[in-house]
Amino acid sequence: MNPGSIAGRTSLDAPNMNPGGIAARAAAANFAPREAAFFAGLNPEQRQAIEATEGPVLVLAGAGTGKTRVLTTRIAHILASGRARPSEILAVTFTNKAAREMKERIGRLVGERVEGMPWLGTFHAIGTRILRRHAELVGLRSDFTILDMDDQIRLIKQVIQAEGIDEKRWPARQFAAFMDGWKNKGLTPDQVPPLEGRAFANGKGVELYRAYQNRLLTLNACDFGDLLLHVIRIWRDRADVLADWQRRFRYILVDEYQDTNVCQYLWLRLLAVGTKNVCCVGDDDQSIYGWRGAEVDNILRFEHDFPGALVIRLERNYRSTTHILAAASHLIAHNEGRLGKTLFTERDDPDADKLLVANAWDSEEEARSIGDEIESLQRKGTRLDEIAILVRASFQMREFEDRFVTLGLPYRVVGGPRFYERLEIRDAMAYFRVTVQPADDLAFERIVNTPKRGLGDATLQQVHTLARAQGVPLLEAARRIVETEELKPKVRATLKTLTQNFARWRDQLDALPHGELAGLILDEAGYTEMWQNDKSAEAPGRSENLKELIKAM
Repeated sequence: MNPGSIAGRTSLDAPNMNPGGIAARAAAANFAPREAAFFAGLNPEQRQAIEATEGPVLVLAGAGTGKTRVLTTRIAHILASGRARPSEILAVTFTNKAAREMKERIGRLVGERVEGMPWLGTFHAIGTRILRRHAELVGLRSDFTILDMDDQIRLIKQVIQAEGIDEKRWPARQFAAFMDGWKNKGLTPDQVPPLEGRAFANGKGVELYRAYQNRLLTLNACDFGDLLLHVIRIWRDRADVLADWQRRFRYILVDEYQDTNVCQYLWLRLLAVGTKNVCCVGDDDQSIYGWRGAEVDNILRFEHDFPGALVIRLERNYRSTTHILAAASHLIAHNEGRLGKTLFTERDDPDADKLLVANAWDSEEEARSIGDEIESLQRKGTRLDEIAILVRASFQMREFEDRFVTLGLPYRVVGGPRFYERLEIRDAMAYFRVTVQPADDLAFERIVNTPKRGLGDATLQQVHTLARAQGVPLLEAARRIVETEELKPKVRATLKTLTQNFARWRDQLDALPHGELAGLILDEAGYTEMWQNDKSAEAPGRSENLKELIKAM
């Protein structure tokens, strides 16, 4: 062994660099003044995770253990010690915000060198760059378009109609969910299991998937799932292309590894064969995205996928008190399929507040109790921006919002719109407004074709024209126009049914409890069924929000 090297996984010598050469001495001289600043304040486990640059490393980072600092300092350490050029590091995150934060932090450590890191970004952003370089290998041009969800749904509808399938019975959004699941698993049309393919449109699922993919090629377009799936196909079919990308990266780092799906896992595994310097950071106890295809097994089998992997546990928590950690750890210990770690903190303050578990008879009592507690804290000098309420699902915020409005407490919803600003709530309220106030033209326009009834812009324009000519509200104009021959028979019948429904619902205003009538309106209008049949990820939450609205009336 050369005297200038250090044995083991924490060697500070750059690979493929002569330890006694000019380049090595220059790199070491440049790095030495910064080393103390890099490692200042790190605990032993964090420092080990940063210095263990060679070989596969899994960092199990509990909440509040300094994961982001470890990742960014590890990259800065690799750059400053001359182990790799910026373009030879692949750093994958899950959100653009996380990528920006990582780049900013690395920039503060190594300066402008971070600008030379073209391969720091999300899976999809990096996948897009790779695919544009090899687009012709999957029948695309390099200037291909990436479809958003609305464009994707429109295209699926075209494919469904072209196959002569009833789109009302087999909704486009439902099929979009099927395809998203297949692509998250890395499955092309030829790889979809027969049983899964038969689950849509009387066994035509695979046929529709293939037709959809062919239509994308015709349009020179991709959806988000294709950005990784096409690259996997290229790498599997063209060993020379894969080998070129494997040689390109000396170091691969992946954040939030517990949230990777099968497709992302396959993409990473193909690429990582070229280097053993793979570092994945994650927490098996924080895997919450199984509903969108995430596979926590990816992190559980890391040591099997990368034999000889070093597993480092970051367990020292800098965020919470002992009481909070003890309560959380007790609950987490019951999780199945975990690698295991025990968080601790040195902030051992015996006077710190303990967790309080309070029981409430129902959600209304819970909101009232918490509202009273907030007012009490406010009187004692606590600012409202120092108080947070976490809920499991968005529909549970409705009771709190109602209570805060009653008390006059200002509040802000983080991570989503306010309850009464949500699309499904505004739609439902529009139905109720037209029922109570037939002259509410804005509400009528909102729901006249929601759910889809075949009452398009042309029909609404005719109703508008009559309303203006006769000086009546839109609902009254609709009632009058269906008595004429101006509309096509099918459109006329549909619009007549809608106007009659509003009249019948209005007659029941004093006969039925408001909650019962509200449910009846949404059911008979087909609005409840619309969300029940919707297979998108947000549909169950929207249905729960509607139930919560009705319960509150």
